[in-house]
Amino acid sequence: MWEEDPAACEALLPGDLVITEYLNDPAGADTGKEYVELHNPTRETVDLLGVTLFTARDEEAQERVYTFTTGLPVDAGTFVVLGDVREGALPEHVDQTYGDALGALGNSAGLLGLRCGTRVLDTVVLTAPAKSGAARTYDGRLVPDAEDNDDLSRWCDAPGSPGSANTPCPAQADGGVPSGDGGRVTTCLPPGAVSPREVQSPRPGELIITEVMANPRGDDTVGEWLEVRATAPVDLNGLTVGTDTSGTRLESEHCLSLAAGESALLTRRREPEMNGGLPEPLAMFSVDLRNAGGVVAVRAGSVLIDSALYGLAQDGVATQVSAPLTADAKSNDVSASWCAATEAYGDKGNRGTPGRTNRTCTGTDAGVTQAGCIDRTTGQSRALRVPAVGSLVLTEFMADPAVVPDALGEWVEVLALREVDLNGVTLANEAGSSVLESPLCLSMKAGSFAVLARGDDASLNGALPSVLGTFAFGLGNGPGAHVLQLSAQGTVLDSVAFTSAASPGVSSQLDSRVRDATGNDAAGAFCPTPAGVSYGAGDRGTPGRENRTCAP
Repeated sequence: MWEEDPAACEALLPGDLVITEYLNDPAGADTGKEYVELHNPTRETVDLLGVTLFTARDEEAQERVYTFTTGLPVDAGTFVVLGDVREGALPEHVDQTYGDALGALGNSAGLLGLRCGTRVLDTVVLTAPAKSGAARTYDGRLVPDAEDNDDLSRWCDAPGSPGSANTPCPAQADGGVPSGDGGRVTTCLPPGAVSPREVQSPRPGELIITEVMANPRGDDTVGEWLEVRATAPVDLNGLTVGTDTSGTRLESEHCLSLAAGESALLTRRREPEMNGGLPEPLAMFSVDLRNAGGVVAVRAGSVLIDSALYGLAQDGVATQVSAPLTADAKSNDVSASWCAATEAYGDKGNRGTPGRTNRTCTGTDAGVTQAGCIDRTTGQSRALRVPAVGSLVLTEFMADPAVVPDALGEWVEVLALREVDLNGVTLANEAGSSVLESPLCLSMKAGSFAVLARGDDASLNGALPSVLGTFAFGLGNGPGAHVLQLSAQGTVLDSVAFTSAASPGVSSQLDSRVRDATGNDAAGAFCPTPAGVSYGAGDRGTPGRENRTCAP
């Protein structure tokens, strides 16, 4: 197996390769037809050996990657096209296939990027074409640039020109070019003003979903609502509010503004005599919220600002984020932060706190709303694939990293023997425990490895590969009784015990010949990672990869 060698492309700098075109929604079936075009804007030939092409649903999501293990030169000023060809000869316009490594490119959201090791060379946000079969192309009137291609207004739909210069995007009346989200809202009129100002759209984390009413008493189509809270001054003009499959764009010539710390209500109907006696909303949406559970989301174009997952909706009962946690954008990703509302509002016997402070969830009722997760491939909510005993195996751990502090660089590796989700799984040792939580499915395919770490920032954690989940407790370094344990729904899935002290900068790994939750309990099943087998910034280990064979 070829192991990623960032040294092969270490001379490349951000901007030395630029993403200029992609086809993410071919007519008919996507498989085998998608492609990505790269441009070399430098004056020298660039070789793709060691470069990684990656996709992710968002910046927090686990990536899918393809790393070039053989040389592929790209001459100065030319283009190269990479495709998802699964079988047969390559089409004339495709220079190399990445097979099924990236899965299907996101049709309406997600990231596409290039990097060498941990150095990002270029990224773009994926957007949907207006019609299947059209490519998304960077404006041919512009010089390809890794910073300028972050501006969605510089992209447009086109028949596609893979391998050659793009055609110019059609001009708009204002001299600009169409954006991927159908034209962006740019100005709004503040209260009492006579002249408009620029819209201040929220960035991820600046607008938080704090309460959801999916099943009000009476008619859902008039009584459903959402509550959002701003962590910075923002305008909601142009945002899309809805579910994982549909949404309503918030339109108004007046500024739909929120100050930092201020909450707002988004409703299906404005009239209190119809919506169950709700306070005055800031804006309205028209998407049905599923009573059986699902996801609600707020987007700015194709950028996900916030999302929340809720379970089976109780009749007349809203679900809400615990009051002390409503100021943190990541808190509503954790099921234990949510609970059922208990205060009454309006005139129909509904319970919730629309426009008021949420209650504090207690240990007895926190987390009751979690029913599933959002599938990374389909973007839709589904039931969890709960792991059973024997389906997960602890295979490697780093208790004493040398290149970064323990609190940043400790990690644990897990092997899945069948397809499972790690949502709700608890990782524990003798000192503490952490529950793995995310609105996205923390999914593992059968035979795959996942890395669980103290931190998921590769610039801080020793340049670990993609981290699926994080834990908050420390791993013991010294000699003594230590244990690592995985459990789900009160059942222990796997555990390993050890007494030896950790070697600085060296992981402890399970012999590659052992792949079950019983075999890893045997004496001598784990051994220090051999010299010369390193990852990231230089520590020894094989996080996310096959282990080595322990010496007899």
